[in-house]
Amino acid sequence: MLTLLIALVAGIAVGLLTGNWWGPVWGGLFGLLAVLVAQVVIGLIIRKKINRVNAVIQQVMVDGQKQLNRKIQIFQQKPTGDVKGMQRLLEKDQEGYLKQGLQSISLLEPFCKWNLLLDRQIATMRMMYYYQLKDFAKVDELMPKVMLFDARALAMKMARMYKQEQYPAIDKLFKKKIRRFKSDANVLPYALYSWILVKQNRLDDAIKALVDVKKKIVNETLVQNWEHLVNGQAKHFSNAGLGEEWYALYLEEPKLKAQKQRRSGMF
Repeated sequence: MLTLLIALVAGIAVGLLTGNWWGPVWGGLFGLLAVLVAQVVIGLIIRKKINRVNAVIQQVMVDGQKQLNRKIQIFQQKPTGDVKGMQRLLEKDQEGYLKQGLQSISLLEPFCKWNLLLDRQIATMRMMYYYQLKDFAKVDELMPKVMLFDARALAMKMARMYKQEQYPAIDKLFKKKIRRFKSDANVLPYALYSWILVKQNRLDDAIKALVDVKKKIVNETLVQNWEHLVNGQAKHFSNAGLGEEWYALYLEEPKLKAQKQRRSGMF
């Protein structure tokens, strides 16, 4: 790590210089202070540069989502063609700006030599982009390096484990990682975990999980699912209320309603 190396060199230089003037004790103190100051200054400079790149990446996503939303609004106002055809068109547009975002992430790579954790942060970002692109081979390849500090990243990891039928490992991972999340960040992981438990017919465990999350946050979808389970209506369990956040895990597909075209002369 270049930051630490440069800081040590600066510390040794300052320590030797001040040590010759005021003795070894002061030299050691000033040397240590120089190491700390150098690390802070370099860290702030590198963080500023990284933030600039992150802003570029974020802008790519924002611009792409705005264009997507405009097309959705136009389609809703003036439906043309079938819903599935429009969905394929939107998915193609989304694929375009996601790939552009992936290319932008490469701009962060030169800073890896300055920040030990940046390599794993980059892997996490790429994994999440590839997940949205449904390139699950790349997702699984990157997963060992991913940092699970983000609720969506944890949910994606759990979803892949579910697809690979790693059920005991899901329990262990969830219980280990969920403690770090606060407030709304609990919603998606708990919704997914309870869904997985229901799929395994572990209804009592699903109820317990939903009781736990109810102590942390009030969410209508989670509360309704808890009510369905305690009333013996597991068939009504659904995370559809979470909308795109849920469907972005690609475990279920939203039910599409065909657009009804007005007949000429009818109101």
